[in-house]
Amino acid sequence: MDELSGFPVEARAVIWVRRVDASGRESVGRLLNAVHTAHGVMLVDGSTDSAVAFDQVGIRGLHVIRYR
Repeated sequence: MDELSGFPVEARAVIWVRRVDASGRESVGRLLNAVHTAHGVMLVDGSTDSAVAFDQVGIRGLHVIRYR
């Protein structure tokens, strides 16, 4: 999230969230859209078009791809 906060206002990015399960194996990840607004960073689930809270539990890695 710190990386996204450093982007200019109105910048957009795709975030691939990689997670591990209870056994430490990589499980299904999540793909989110992000936009840096004047009020902060907003994360949106592209499959529901809803804003989401960022859950940091079990994260193995984050890949941020800025496209705007």
